[in-house]
Amino acid sequence: DMSDTIDAYRHKRDLIVEGLEDYELVRPTGAFYAFPQVPWGTATEFVERAITEHKLLIIPGKAFSRQDTHFRISFAAPDEVIEQGVEVLRKMAKEGG
Repeated sequence: DMSDTIDAYRHKRDLIVEGLEDYELVRPTGAFYAFPQVPWGTATEFVERAITEHKLLIIPGKAFSRQDTHFRISFAAPDEVIEQGVEVLRKMAKEGG
């Protein structure tokens, strides 16, 4: 029975989706990652700043697409880590490029 695991991942997904309400984001339905659009600049620029200035590991979307407009963030992590990441991303959205 995987219902507890499914519920846990649903909760983690909702932490990301609700926490990134200012981002353009389609609610994931079958994966453990989300693919939000960056709020400014290119995904490469945004991800570089997330990693170097905030120690937040996210992946630029151009690794999965020809466009450099989105980034991939996994929610296969403890809730506390997800919450910290969401706070960084909210801050980054307000900072702008």
